[in-house]
Amino acid sequence: MKVFILTGTSRGLGFEMCSRLIQCGHRIISISRTAHDELEQLAAQHRVPFHFLKYDLQQVEGISDVMQGILEHMPVEHIKSITLINNSAQITPLGSIQLYSPEDIIRNIQVNFTAPVLLTQLLLKYTEHWNIHRNIVNISSASAHYAAPGMSMYCASKAAIHMFTCCIQLENHKDLSIYTIDPGMMDTTLQMSARNEKRLSIAPLFREAKEKGELRAPGEVAEEIVEKLLTMTI
Repeated sequence: MKVFILTGTSRGLGFEMCSRLIQCGHRIISISRTAHDELEQLAAQHRVPFHFLKYDLQQVEGISDVMQGILEHMPVEHIKSITLINNSAQITPLGSIQLYSPEDIIRNIQVNFTAPVLLTQLLLKYTEHWNIHRNIVNISSASAHYAAPGMSMYCASKAAIHMFTCCIQLENHKDLSIYTIDPGMMDTTLQMSARNEKRLSIAPLFREAKEKGELRAPGEVAEEIVEKLLTMTI
């Protein structure tokens, strides 16, 4: 049995990845602020173990308890591999930095950087002596490598998680594969927020990409990512 823990599964890429992994027959733990009945129904239809945890990853102080609760009840003797997919992301705040509130800045860092770092650290800690392969996938963005005016927090937090991933790769953990995946520009609520933000000077570029049909469907991207995951995961 392969186990997948995914964050941000209520919509967009996270929902699409989760639904495809369910259809492939794998055990799923979904962490999101909002439940999605369709995923529950799909899991029941395919008779796949599916567990939804309603949790807001901005509440970073409780992530340790969440992860411990997940892993304590894992049937280790029946597991071939465990994969953590850090997908949850927050694009706001947008606009010039002086317009941000301290709360907006903190929320962005908590969701985009602190939460995936904690989830990664806790997975490695609690599974250190498990005789299985561990995979950690951090969903990245071109924003990790290209600066954009008005997107300072999103770009910085994505760059931070990219560098964090590179550092963990160098630590030579036993039975661990960790990497980032850039899904490219997709037609999601995050992208919609960017193209509709009046305070964002590059919003017209995002609107143009939408109008020209250059945004990929999350389902199409999820199909490619899941195929890659199932090929790469041991």
